[in-house]
Amino acid sequence: MNGRDYTIKLNSFELGVLTGVIMQLEDRKQQALKPVWEQLMAFKKQLEEESGVKKEVLPGGMLKITDKDGNEIIRAPYPWEVGGN
Repeated sequence: MNGRDYTIKLNSFELGVLTGVIMQLEDRKQQALKPVWEQLMAFKKQLEEESGVKKEVLPGGMLKITDKDGNEIIRAPYPWEVGGN
């Protein structure tokens, strides 16, 4: 490797698609993309904060997601949402 970093631009939809693709990879390939995954999770968190999205873990482990307009979704957390993501 040449040690260079490259920058790409993603919109919210593309970020979601790339996150889903990485989630479906086998463990070895996920580990190879761990730095990319960490960047995606940081972007996701930033977008949620800027959009006024609030998350709350309900009794029983369900996740309550509320947007700035008060719309709510209650669902089981995805594996990558466990642990503060």
